[in-house]
Amino acid sequence: MAAQKLRILLSAFVCHPDKGSEEGVGWNWLKELAKEHEVYALISDFLGQEEPVRAAVDRLPYRDNIHLIFIPMPQGSKLMMALFPRFEFYNLCVEWQKQAFIEAQELLETVTIDLVHHVTYGSWTIPSYLSRLPKPFILGPVTGSQSVPLVGYSFLPAKGIVQEMIRMAYFIWTRLTSVAARETVRKAELVLCGNLETLNEIRRMRDSETTFLMSDSGIPKLPEGLSKTEKPESAEICLLWAGLIEPRKNFGLLLQALQRLPSNISWRLLVVGSGVLLPYWKKKVIQAGLQSKIEFLGQVPYREMSGYYQRADIFVFPSLREGSPNVILEAMAYKLPVIGLKLNGTATVLSEDCGILVNVGSKKQIVHDFASAITSLAEAPELRRKIGEKGYERVKSFYTWEQRGKKMSFLYQSVLNTAS
Repeated sequence: MAAQKLRILLSAFVCHPDKGSEEGVGWNWLKELAKEHEVYALISDFLGQEEPVRAAVDRLPYRDNIHLIFIPMPQGSKLMMALFPRFEFYNLCVEWQKQAFIEAQELLETVTIDLVHHVTYGSWTIPSYLSRLPKPFILGPVTGSQSVPLVGYSFLPAKGIVQEMIRMAYFIWTRLTSVAARETVRKAELVLCGNLETLNEIRRMRDSETTFLMSDSGIPKLPEGLSKTEKPESAEICLLWAGLIEPRKNFGLLLQALQRLPSNISWRLLVVGSGVLLPYWKKKVIQAGLQSKIEFLGQVPYREMSGYYQRADIFVFPSLREGSPNVILEAMAYKLPVIGLKLNGTATVLSEDCGILVNVGSKKQIVHDFASAITSLAEAPELRRKIGEKGYERVKSFYTWEQRGKKMSFLYQSVLNTAS
């Protein structure tokens, strides 16, 4: 049965058809929702999004269902951005949300909107003033309450410790002072949370019966024709890391674990991504004498990632703090077994039967268990295959964007039925 066609006002601050992470989330919600509904999308012109979004929309067969409204990014203080980039960017996001509210009020004078939905940025700590509109409002999926565990700081370089402490101070400050953020949460008819930490935090602020767990990650399309050549047990194992090389991603844990692998295991690590700590970790790899085994590939276009996923045998993801990591789903979609820490978004997306979740106890235990996880998968090709198949089936069953669009249409109707 087809869903009732609605007019949706979608807030997608970041939205890009050729990127992953938050930008990809914004784009995929826009694309999927417009298959069944008429969508009016409020998008920022942040980092030149307008041209690629317009071009991609023009290629869609249902492009007439999409109305794009680009709102300029406010001009911030260069000095504040240099001294306090996180705080200044937060302020700019809030100012943009205020402008989006004005645009939305003007839109409602000429267009009948059924429902308002905020998707990006997917953090509850950034308020959406669209909750003040006289229309049913849905927030999320959002995250924002996850944090680095205390033991995690022992893996970080000094700069990383400072950055995470600043981020935690920012979160506490926002939670205590942002009346608008709490108002957004409380006014929503429905709040969708991307991990358990955020779910528990938000349920303390509002009715728990209309606050649910739902990952904000998804796969646009499952890869087809996947076939991995079975390797003999003695063959070199290809490990893959993909993502920003920044403190919370915890490359230090991976490096320590690799140094503890048995000498009989032949391995190679491909590192896809760039970030503030790339020079630091390149230097550390040389100091560890592993430069012949670890290859830093830098930033790779999103469309080229398929080749690296197909080349790899194991996906390693030692991140200390995640909202809802899409990169894990991408790896699972390519039938890769995943090793990660049993924390926040990683533990929400990754189940025990499609990867290995390492418990977070002491530093010594974490390093030992991460190395043991790599070893157990490296030595067992059949186990890798079985876990990879389980991961693929999990993504196929729960994490395609087509399913997400249909699920959201169902939630829209539920909200409207309750509101009426």
